[in-house]
Amino acid sequence: MWSALAWLLSLASGFDIEAHDAVGQTCASAMDQEAIKQIKRMMGGQDASDVAGWGHQVHDTYPDTARLHFQVHDDAVGGFCGEKRASKCQDNICLLEAIKHFYGKVLSDEGRRIDYPAIDYNKVAKGIRFSDADFLKMLINLIGDLHQPMHVGYAQDDNGRSVKVKFRGSLMSLYEVWDKAISEAVRTEESNYWLGGWTHVRAVSSEWDFDKRKWKEDGAFKSFERWMDEAVQFSCKKAYVHPLTGQRLAGPEAQNAQTQTPVEIDEAAYQEWRHLWLRQILIAGERTAIVLNDILDNKGAARLATGSKVHTKADEEKAKEQAAWEQERLKRQREERRTRTSGSLINVGAFLTNLFVAIFTVPIFLLVANHGLNPQTYAGLIRSILESHTETATKGPAKRFE
Repeated sequence: MWSALAWLLSLASGFDIEAHDAVGQTCASAMDQEAIKQIKRMMGGQDASDVAGWGHQVHDTYPDTARLHFQVHDDAVGGFCGEKRASKCQDNICLLEAIKHFYGKVLSDEGRRIDYPAIDYNKVAKGIRFSDADFLKMLINLIGDLHQPMHVGYAQDDNGRSVKVKFRGSLMSLYEVWDKAISEAVRTEESNYWLGGWTHVRAVSSEWDFDKRKWKEDGAFKSFERWMDEAVQFSCKKAYVHPLTGQRLAGPEAQNAQTQTPVEIDEAAYQEWRHLWLRQILIAGERTAIVLNDILDNKGAARLATGSKVHTKADEEKAKEQAAWEQERLKRQREERRTRTSGSLINVGAFLTNLFVAIFTVPIFLLVANHGLNPQTYAGLIRSILESHTETATKGPAKRFE
């Protein structure tokens, strides 16, 4: 059963790429200058928004890594959205433990001592390895996923995948609504807003200040646990509930538990969820910035290695694309050399042509300049030349003095 669930989970990765990018942009707006400098060093000039969708690329190559991005709660233990919660987290391969692991791993590589959950990467995906830069990219992606409410959902409804709703005339799962449908609606219907300056930490300044203070008071792991508790509460009270009627959309008390008829999410309901969804993006971004500032503002950050050990299909495609660009560049260089050579030959031919023309035209020009255009003048010159030639021939060769 779990293998089938893992296969389904591998089909999606948190928010869609554009939403992850928005999380990254919010994060970048809240990062300290030293942290920005360090992340650009480690990511080859990229920032948090550039690598925010990296998890999707990893999933395409290593599908089993999807388990790192979900906290699947077991309905059989604590019930659906009950006070007592239990997660399916074998071998620490789940969202909360993964966040703790990658955070602790980076700090250890900086030289800071910290106890953190161990994860055998071969149990995640055989052969996968992570670098320091990869640890940071995982944290950026995982903290974003923590704020997609269906990523902390329940096993019985397959994290919202088995809950069907009608949204904008289409039948889709509750997971799809929170993962990409709201994102697509905002981007297509409010493109000016989406491309504007909404992804800035000032939009959630009070939450940002609160989370920074609690981070200093409680530390990283308690903060991660608090964020998880808040995420589950959001999932149960907001995402699993119709925003206008208050009826549950999943679990034994679901509005359509008997009929299984898809619940319609109309325009008014969408507007409520839209507001909540945008806020989740901003909260994810400011919290990601707190984690990165903590890691990269430390003097030990200079020890963290650059480059990636995770080789994805996207990397292969990029390498092929770059190879094609290089071939095209070399082809253009060869064509330019041939053009220059051909141009050089044409110039030599033009020079010889002009030379022959000059042999005839220059003397004529000098004659005209010196003697004018009167035909009688040229007739006299010709007679003078002929008479001189005749006189020389009559006298014969000159005698040499003895």
